[in-house]
Amino acid sequence: MDLPIMLVIVLFISLGIFSQWLAGLIRWPAIVVMSIAGLLIGPVFQFANPEQMMGSDLFSTIVSLAVAVILFEGSSNLDYRELKGVSKAVRRVITIGAALAWIFGTLSMYYILGFPLSASLVMSGLLIVTGPTVITPLLKQAKVKNSVNSILKWEGIILDPVGPLLALFSFYVFQVVGNNFSGTYIFEFLIGFTVAAVLGLGGSYLFRLLIRKEYIPQHLMPPVQFAFILLIFSINEAVLHESGLLSVTIFGLAMARMKNRNLIYKQSDEFIEEISLILVSTVFILITSSLTRDVLINVLNWELFIFCLVMILIVRPLSIHLSTINTEIGFRERSFVGMIAPRGIVALTVAQFFAGLFIDAGVPMAEMITPVTFGFVFVTVVVYGFGFKPLSQAMDLSSTSPPGVIIIGENEFSLQLAKKLKDHGIPVMMSDLLHFTSSRAEEFGIETYRGNLLSEEDRIYTDLTSYDRCLLMTRSYVLNNLAFNEMSAEFGLRNVKMLPISSMDRIVKFRPEESLRHHMLFEETLTYYWLNRYIEDADISEMPGSKAETLTENDIVLYHIDVNGNVSFKPITRELEFDEEGVIGYLKDAKRFRENNE
Repeated sequence: MDLPIMLVIVLFISLGIFSQWLAGLIRWPAIVVMSIAGLLIGPVFQFANPEQMMGSDLFSTIVSLAVAVILFEGSSNLDYRELKGVSKAVRRVITIGAALAWIFGTLSMYYILGFPLSASLVMSGLLIVTGPTVITPLLKQAKVKNSVNSILKWEGIILDPVGPLLALFSFYVFQVVGNNFSGTYIFEFLIGFTVAAVLGLGGSYLFRLLIRKEYIPQHLMPPVQFAFILLIFSINEAVLHESGLLSVTIFGLAMARMKNRNLIYKQSDEFIEEISLILVSTVFILITSSLTRDVLINVLNWELFIFCLVMILIVRPLSIHLSTINTEIGFRERSFVGMIAPRGIVALTVAQFFAGLFIDAGVPMAEMITPVTFGFVFVTVVVYGFGFKPLSQAMDLSSTSPPGVIIIGENEFSLQLAKKLKDHGIPVMMSDLLHFTSSRAEEFGIETYRGNLLSEEDRIYTDLTSYDRCLLMTRSYVLNNLAFNEMSAEFGLRNVKMLPISSMDRIVKFRPEESLRHHMLFEETLTYYWLNRYIEDADISEMPGSKAETLTENDIVLYHIDVNGNVSFKPITRELEFDEEGVIGYLKDAKRFRENNE
């Protein structure tokens, strides 16, 4: 099918984004949806083969630039503070465990698939990455024990930039060896490495200097940093082919060290993260739809099947068990961690880049790197993605409690609400942003957070896996609004709610937009002041869902808890749906109370 190049590019960008959106709706791993979309468009129905339509040069250029941005985003997000305070088991897994997985994976790829040792070592370094974009949603969904959650989370975060680095250095080593330690090649390599270090480190210092001297306006920081990434990569590639990735990785690691989560870089980080998400999604579908039927038929054989089995059932469990000997986690936890290692989108995207390098170098079987990596990544995501929760439940490592609620703002009403939720077995954590030292919530046996939940630095070391929603109940709308913006990034927009604007809040002189009103709780007239006035003389009442028709127009519904313990809070813009076996929480005659006390 002949389509204009511009339309092809736009269609694939849109497919990548909409695949991510659809995956979120149906709660599937995004990589599964994108794989299906790419395979249907390419080898199955043969609607388009983007590599043939664009030409190999343009296609490889797009992939290379995308990989440069992706690796920068991964390396620049490596927060060095995250390395402090991790457990002994985590340190072992990300060091000894990663090394063992690299070695065992290399042997498996070499002996089972028949890849050359050079390709096996490079690709196995890439495959130690467990894909934080895949593992994080699984952890939130299954709510596994803290010891298991900590290992899987930190392994994904820390090894995400390390895997491509290992692959990159392995490639350089084999280039030197393959050229028989040629003095000319070593000299070129040293020049390229020096240029990469100078550009990476120099670029980071220059960018930071321009920010400190205020030569770059705040609104131009993200595009300027984006330009730095592309320039550093392209200039280094011009000096020595295949060295551009090293320079942008150095640039990212230096930026991670310098910025230290400074708020001034937040907008820039978010921009690069969003660009990276678009590029990863687009390139993934470009790669999968460029696979041909013949290549897929050739790669879908018993060797790949055995390789996947060995990696899943032998390499991963063995590397985890050996690396976690004499650590604080038990055999059951070690076994479960050894059974979980989904590979992510980045693995295939970067594999395509290395496949191009090996093809240019004339390495045997280089053309099979991308389809083999795709097959392995797809198998691991399907197996782990759909088996994670059942396996954690079968091994009694998954929490059976319903999704928890974080309440920010300690007052009489929020304490009563927290106590009601806790009585139903719903995990509740309270945080008072104004008073960190003492908490009345402890008197009710409610978990309290001592610190500032709005601080990303504080949240780094806080396990929030058991909680999937947040209620903002401070007396200040300005503080609630600030918290809303911060916590929405943590829990998602639909899971963060706040109290309505109080007429006594003199700072606020406007009516909130409709989009924000969807996130306001209960009743528009029932503000912080009236809720706490009401709770002085009354209490939160409850009734079975089967008696919902007995609610009067003066009653205000607060929440509904279904038979599984899942709680829904009433927004001011719509009514809640009740089931007969659920529980309704409400304030009896609250509207009349307000009218009588105005």
